Amino acid sequence: MKRTSLLGVALIALLMFSCQKENSQESSSAVSKVEQENWQTAKLDAKFAASQKQVTAYLFPTDAMSKLVETPNVEYVQFVLGYSDNTLQIKVIGVDKTGKEFASVDSKILSETSDTDKLSALKVSTSKTSKGSTLLNNHLIFPNVALDGINAWQKKLSTVSNLDEVLSYEGARFKHYTLEAAIIADMLQNKNTANIGLFLGLNPVGKVTTFLIGLNKNNSIKEVSFTGKEASSNEVYDGARPSPPFVAPPETE
Repeated sequence: MKRTSLLGVALIALLMFSCQKENSQESSSAVSKVEQENWQTAKLDAKFAASQKQVTAYLFPTDAMSKLVETPNVEYVQFVLGYSDNTLQIKVIGVDKTGKEFASVDSKILSETSDTDKLSALKVSTSKTSKGSTLLNNHLIFPNVALDGINAWQKKLSTVSNLDEVLSYEGARFKHYTLEAAIIADMLQNKNTANIGLFLGLNPVGKVTTFLIGLNKNNSIKEVSFTGKEASSNEVYDGARPSPPFVAPPETE
């Protein structure tokens, strides 16, 4: 009996250690309706900036994302913004052409001190892949441009200035970002992708946008090598259709 009790204590201790280890780098980001409402009135002050600076990326597991984009009638994904613990929370929902919701996936927040090293792969890549689809090509961006945008957002958080302006359109705070589901499906083609990482950054007009990058099981940016005349590159997609001003998928705007 005594031996059984000791084993039970050891098991509990092991589980607590495992949870603490995971939480040191990742935490859940489940966005409720209340958190979506809270985001619209949240005070974007020094507390928000300090907390948000700890966020490296929002992680969406490939198995869950695969089920989402394969759900019948899902043609677009919307990255929905919420707010809790002084931090942006993000989930993704699958919608049809009218904006009707069919499925959703919550993200985990990746927070690491080594994010600079992980992003360094983008610095050396100044080319982008050529796809066989106009849609995919239109959303592909240069990796080094994405890195500049990510760094610009971190700098903005450090200054704690005009945060509400860069997260709003004409005074209305962004609610979500819409992207074609086909882009997510393309990212899932690479079997080495364990998570789709959503990184926040500033676009050329100074507004917060999203960058989607495939991450391996260590949540590092995958190195993609191309043969022939194509240079080494990492595929980076943007999710630059914010609401507002866009209120629905393109066909119904």
